[in-house]
Amino acid sequence: MDVRQGDVHALPLEDHSVDRARIDRVLHLVADPTAALAELRRVLRPTGRAVLAQPDWETLAVDPGSVATNLAFNRFVCDRIVPNPVIGRQLARIAADVGLTVTSIEADVQLLHDFTTADELLGLTRNAHRAVEAGRLTRRAADTWLADLATGPFLAAFTLFRVTVSAA
Repeated sequence: MDVRQGDVHALPLEDHSVDRARIDRVLHLVADPTAALAELRRVLRPTGRAVLAQPDWETLAVDPGSVATNLAFNRFVCDRIVPNPVIGRQLARIAADVGLTVTSIEADVQLLHDFTTADELLGLTRNAHRAVEAGRLTRRAADTWLADLATGPFLAAFTLFRVTVSAA
């Protein structure tokens, strides 16, 4: 296996030089996911395959806590924190648009039962504080929501889409 570092929009690889690739939870953060997938198409061999895995941030649901605060938190994250929050649901269409052949589409709900782990992975506290600073949540609503989440029992769920593509 050969691992290289590079810009997903301009991979340091020759045309048609890659047999297998994996893009996992990164396209929601890149400047142009369509250009990144076009670049993947460029470097995949005609028999090449890739697996793409991306969350859909609009599907994030947490419990306990205020549903209204959860929705306001999600809206803030999708509007201000994650540049491409719904890329998961768009993967298959964009892949086909750039000339990749979609061979499978799967979606799974990812579940987290521990607030501390979910907070680290999803940035619940950090992004709730950012939402307060941006005027999207009140301090009281954020503090109450976070306290409710921390006292549990806790559940967080979101949809992860997996799309397998080929260059042929």
